[in-house]
Amino acid sequence: MIQAGHVSSKTEPPAHSSPPRSSPLPKGKKDSKKMVTFEKPSGPLDQTPNPSSGGSGSTGSVSSASVAARQFSSLVLVALLYTAATPFEPFSWLLGPMATSGSFLFDRLLAGLLLFCAFYFQWRVASLHRDLVVSLPLPAGTQIRNGRIETTTSQSAQLWLWQPRNYWPFAVSEAALLVVAEFVAPELLRRAIVAVVLAGLWVLGWSATPQSYKRWAWEHIKVYLFVLVLDEIRRIGWGGGGGGGRRAARGRGRW
Repeated sequence: MIQAGHVSSKTEPPAHSSPPRSSPLPKGKKDSKKMVTFEKPSGPLDQTPNPSSGGSGSTGSVSSASVAARQFSSLVLVALLYTAATPFEPFSWLLGPMATSGSFLFDRLLAGLLLFCAFYFQWRVASLHRDLVVSLPLPAGTQIRNGRIETTTSQSAQLWLWQPRNYWPFAVSEAALLVVAEFVAPELLRRAIVAVVLAGLWVLGWSATPQSYKRWAWEHIKVYLFVLVLDEIRRIGWGGGGGGGRRAARGRGRW
């Protein structure tokens, strides 16, 4: 605006001025001011227990070299147990000489299973990598509730917590007992030591064996028992019973 004798340095804004508009963003891009990001919180929730540490989250895992050493020692213990246990006739031991003929059948059917399952349990206990809760299975029972008979599910009684570091004291004690049973102890003490060792292996090994392995073994054990029963039927049918010879020697004969 120019006036007479005076030049104004100020410029007046236009009458209808509007605020400047921001240019639109290209397609495919987002406004960074409107984006909200969430960061993973750091703290107690983000901390995972280390299995190899000694805290409450420890699983008691051991190295593969230690497991291999324990597995090799289990083979030695299996050989020593077989040497100390045989002849293994647990039912004859319990029933005594008066029932030798009848107990022979149970020894023939079950003695080998009891002994060789203990061999497997020996290997299984030596192969444990982590702590194990040793439990004793309890059978299912029945109870009367509101006038109805209900069957309770089978449960287990927890005995103690087995740790892999307990294996070597257990193995040394077992080896010492078996050496005494084989070379020092009389016959009755030998039977007692073998029974104690087998009971310990069964309690530990039963808890250490997965349920799928037990089902697989039971399917094969039924076939094994069926074959033995058929063989026993054949022996009895052809006059090969266990007690016939002794009764004939006493003058009684078979009939």
